[in-house]
Amino acid sequence: MALWPDMVDPQRREVQWIDYIALFVLYVCIVGKRSSADFMTASIQDNLRYWRTSLADGALGEGKFTQSDRNRFVDVPSGTLKTGVLPQEVVDQVFRGQTSSRTVAVRFWPLVTGRQSSHGAARTGGLPEIVAPVVTEATVDRDGHLTPMRNALARDLLTPLPSGEFAIGSVDALDTFLTETPLPDMSGTAAWEDYLGHCRKMVDAVSQGWPRGDTDYQPIGSGFLELAEDANATVRGILDLYDKLLAEAPEAPLLMQVAQPKRAAADPDHRIEQEFSRRLGHSNPNFALAQHQRQVLAWLDASAPGEVIAVNGPPGTGKTTMLLSAVAGLWVRAALRGEDPPVIVAASSNNQAVTNIIDAFGKDFDKGVGPFAGRWMPEVKSFGMFLASHSRRLEAARRYQTEEFQFERETVVYV
Repeated sequence: MALWPDMVDPQRREVQWIDYIALFVLYVCIVGKRSSADFMTASIQDNLRYWRTSLADGALGEGKFTQSDRNRFVDVPSGTLKTGVLPQEVVDQVFRGQTSSRTVAVRFWPLVTGRQSSHGAARTGGLPEIVAPVVTEATVDRDGHLTPMRNALARDLLTPLPSGEFAIGSVDALDTFLTETPLPDMSGTAAWEDYLGHCRKMVDAVSQGWPRGDTDYQPIGSGFLELAEDANATVRGILDLYDKLLAEAPEAPLLMQVAQPKRAAADPDHRIEQEFSRRLGHSNPNFALAQHQRQVLAWLDASAPGEVIAVNGPPGTGKTTMLLSAVAGLWVRAALRGEDPPVIVAASSNNQAVTNIIDAFGKDFDKGVGPFAGRWMPEVKSFGMFLASHSRRLEAARRYQTEEFQFERETVVYV
């Protein structure tokens, strides 16, 4: 199994990261690092603040929709907009499949406007078909009561935006309003009236009176509601992590390299690729590594904390096989030093990339002959743990060892 000829490029020291990968890296880079107030430079802190702001902006939710988007929402009748209480049929729909939960997290759009028609046909001009500026994170109880938890305007309706994009106001105006006028306490008897007042004041703060005076849009008389994805909780966790990084400034070489990439001071020494002694572990006793796989492992061993090695190749070119041997080498090196084995984190925006690695470990390390074959603990079939999203935990647990599986292994009953 050979790797693509351009699979390893030791001279590539600058790395361009898409937002999702950078966010996953942030989780990894602070583990086991010591604090150092002077380690994080001002420019790196500026980058982190920019990333945090971009993530927070994106988490505000959408405000522009097409008519086909309405299929994903539950329509909220006008009566609910006045009282904050959902009708029973909507409550049943929201709680479908929720057998024990007393409340469910939702996102709620109380002000939905549609683009006006002209002689029975929608107007053209590139305007969005539906505009719903207010996005509210709320909970719904089994009696149908909506309790707002967070209130904001959709980021895709606020400047700065790409040239020509429809907008009703600016992010600066929203930030100023929310700083001076946070969402009121929602536990009082007049909570729903206070919430509606906050919505109106917030829209007026960025676009006085909108949609009044806008000849393109008019309210449709109902709202939108959808179950809140657990990505919202993930986003809040990452925002907290950004705040921790900015406050404590830990020494985190990988984070520094991502935030402010630096080139190597000298050209790489290609003799490293020939040093066979650097490759201490191998995952498969039946097949040798290809030349490019060996090169990657040598450069991995020679890399300093925070350095990034880019490996590319189409499916089936041996990337996962190379990773197995890389982990085996790290385990062997830790054993020779008398240290605990390292924790390896595989992160991807595609679950399949992660499960491929877990499956490979289960296949290559689970069975065999000899004293080190198989598992020493009952039911433990892999060194890997799959940390799936909250909505996919049950599905993941049918095939992989999840966090709940690990907790069960640490009980007195199991031991």
